[in-house]
Amino acid sequence: MAVSAASGLSSVDSVHSHVQGTRDVHSWDQSVDPYDPSGDGSRPVRSKKDLKPHEYDSLDYEMYNYPYQQMIRSYHKMTYCHITLMRWFLVGVIGCFTGLVAFAVNYSMEKLLLLKLGQLNNVYNPLSGGSVAYGLLVLLGFNSLFALISAGLVVLEPVASGSGVTEIKCYLNGVKIPHVMRISGLLVKMFGVLFSVSAGLLVGQEGPLVYIGAVIGAGISQLQSLVPGLKRLSIPYPYFRSDREKRDFVSCGAAAGVAAAFGAPIGGTLFSLEESSSFWNQSLSWRTLFCCFSATFTFNFFMAGKESLWLMVGNSGIVNFGQIDIKDANWTPSNLLVFGAMGVGGGMLGAIFNCLNTRVVIHRMKYLQRRNGSKLWRIIEVLLVTMVTTVVIFSSGMILGTCLPVNNGTNVLYTNNLNQLFCPAMGNIVSDPSYLNDITTLFLNSQEVAVKLLFHLRYCFSLQSLGIMLILSFLLVCWTLGSAIPSGLFIPCIFIGALYGRFISSIFEWGYLPSIGPFSISAGTYSVIGAASFLSGVMRMTISLTIIMIEATRQISYGIPILIAVSIAKLVGDFFNKGIYEIQINLKKTPFLEWESPGQMERLLASDVMSSPLSYIHPITRVKSIVALLKSTTFSAFPVVTPILELPKVYDNNSIIPRLYDPRWQSLEREGHQEHSIQYKDPRRHTSPQNEKTSLLASAKHSYSLAFQKKQEDDIWSWVQVTSKKPMALRGVILRSQLITLLKRKVFFYEANQPETQPRLTHDQMNADYPRFGSISDIHLNTAERKMLLDVTLYMNPCPYTISGLAPLPQVFNLFRTMGLRHLPVVDTTSGKLLGIITRHDLCHENLQHLFKTKNADHAL
Repeated sequence: MAVSAASGLSSVDSVHSHVQGTRDVHSWDQSVDPYDPSGDGSRPVRSKKDLKPHEYDSLDYEMYNYPYQQMIRSYHKMTYCHITLMRWFLVGVIGCFTGLVAFAVNYSMEKLLLLKLGQLNNVYNPLSGGSVAYGLLVLLGFNSLFALISAGLVVLEPVASGSGVTEIKCYLNGVKIPHVMRISGLLVKMFGVLFSVSAGLLVGQEGPLVYIGAVIGAGISQLQSLVPGLKRLSIPYPYFRSDREKRDFVSCGAAAGVAAAFGAPIGGTLFSLEESSSFWNQSLSWRTLFCCFSATFTFNFFMAGKESLWLMVGNSGIVNFGQIDIKDANWTPSNLLVFGAMGVGGGMLGAIFNCLNTRVVIHRMKYLQRRNGSKLWRIIEVLLVTMVTTVVIFSSGMILGTCLPVNNGTNVLYTNNLNQLFCPAMGNIVSDPSYLNDITTLFLNSQEVAVKLLFHLRYCFSLQSLGIMLILSFLLVCWTLGSAIPSGLFIPCIFIGALYGRFISSIFEWGYLPSIGPFSISAGTYSVIGAASFLSGVMRMTISLTIIMIEATRQISYGIPILIAVSIAKLVGDFFNKGIYEIQINLKKTPFLEWESPGQMERLLASDVMSSPLSYIHPITRVKSIVALLKSTTFSAFPVVTPILELPKVYDNNSIIPRLYDPRWQSLEREGHQEHSIQYKDPRRHTSPQNEKTSLLASAKHSYSLAFQKKQEDDIWSWVQVTSKKPMALRGVILRSQLITLLKRKVFFYEANQPETQPRLTHDQMNADYPRFGSISDIHLNTAERKMLLDVTLYMNPCPYTISGLAPLPQVFNLFRTMGLRHLPVVDTTSGKLLGIITRHDLCHENLQHLFKTKNADHAL
């Protein structure tokens, strides 16, 4: 079963078969290099272009070796206190920066929208007249320009496309996605979402804020700059420069993005727990909540300062639904039937939305992203979507919009957002309210303002217009989502759901049903329940969505109705398909691990899903062999193995303890098995060298291993390798990045010397290039260096998690998923033999279901 390099280890030929070629391993040839089975190096090494690594690698949460152990031992009590305080300080800074970026994006977007609508009013105004066609051209010009800028930026950095929530969700699951945590993606996401929202597209800025907050969390926590011109900004603080530490800061940043968007610190914390994070603990909960409070306070502080009210920080986030009157939020137990029915409708609409969008995305991937000039075609598609959206919105308001009189009871806070376009000019709508166009009022305002109007205005939207806007918005969002622009999904779904709720309310009003018990609900309440149920039907969120809606509306009485509606919507949606984020993950072929293994997997064992045979290295290997291995494979980690020999162990004055039996590595010893990798042979013994070699070869006739003899000939120490085909015992696991670091820093020794003469690196030196360790193609060694030896025993992980080949699949999955493993060696618990490796790709649901069907088919035969 072939698995890509991203998973760390894969089912490919062993190093022996990669390197040994057709050489007879049973013959003793003095010309054979004992540390380079490839002999004269004539074996062709595949070029980098020939290798096909998987797009996704895995993060490394399991971090342990001798340098790390030495660093931990150097800590004292105050060090741990200092690290704890620094964690809290950094999450506070992450929240402040996230809130500041959210304010900057929102403020800039408001200015661009005012600029666009101001130019539209100059050429066409219901009070002063003007050309409708000219107004449409102006609107098309601005929207196309903004969309072109957004799409152009995304083409330069494709990872910034979409909302970014799926990428962050996969990263927090342990998947390393290329470029996902780079400042280039952050900048493109910021400016891209600014222009995509300003272009009038039905997208939101709330989803991208989750990505922005996550990248800010990943960047600030490292206290260093990876930008070539800003290297001097780095601070020598290495404690958080690991995948495990960075993961927690990314969780805090993602939650801060939601908190800044909705003014919902508790909802942001629960969103990170329920939707994005795969690993959680109690201390992380408190730090995440503190980060969310920092983001919310910072955003509100600057929003108040924009109005010169710096001390008035009571406003909520970008999505400010306004506080709903307690009279409109009242409900009775009989109303719960209506809330449940709306949850059913929201779940069905969400399932239909996911199905249609999936078909659109598949079509886009098939015909746009896989053809020549795909970048140009993706930009053209964005321009086409923008033009169609602009024409549909403009023409629907002109042809299908209904001009309704403004209710005298309309709150003065919302009259500035009403639009009279295409309505009779009967005075100034601010000083002398008369008419409004219901479609242009919703479509030409930002979606946040449109949702607020749907929640608060009564008798201002006709049943016909609500139905038209619901259908148009539904289809346009389905088409737009997934195109080459940064696009959030929260607000578009809330907008569609609010239209759905108001449409149901208008039907009841048309039938005079609101006066009847179960239907006696205000129009605003219908909108709130409809928005929550449709968003849950699309995203399958429940608890966090309930809290976000409560915090955004500032009405606690909505708690039970929203929770009932979103729970039913999720159940109904799950009956038909998965949530939109899970569908996007599957379409991208990302190796995401679910919370639990699929059902009925007890029939599968660890030996059924493992990858075998393997590529591996030995504790001491010639440098050029390691270079050849790294150049000819794309694997991210290699097991370190030694042969299982049955030679008698010699303990006398002439023997030395094997390096792996050093007290520092006692944990590596397997009970009942003895290691003979390094053994000193006294040249004064009566056995001749030729007989010694013959005896050794006879003992290792059917095994492939390394048996080292150290002998003294004319005061020159040399090493001899004996190869065989015997199974290997696992001694540890070493990462590709660690091997590259060792080669880059020239950590090897001459063959004539002891392994102890090899230079030693500290943990800081090993981790100095994190997270970009470079490539083997960047390392250049001369001939003398390539003939030297490399001892990896100090730098490998000597105690990786292992599992028996007889372990049932659910046990394997739970161990791998719970501990956040990158690779799980499978061993024979009786002999200690390494059987194979289980990686993330092996445990994906799609692969497990395929294996299950294959095994059932074999049993049926």
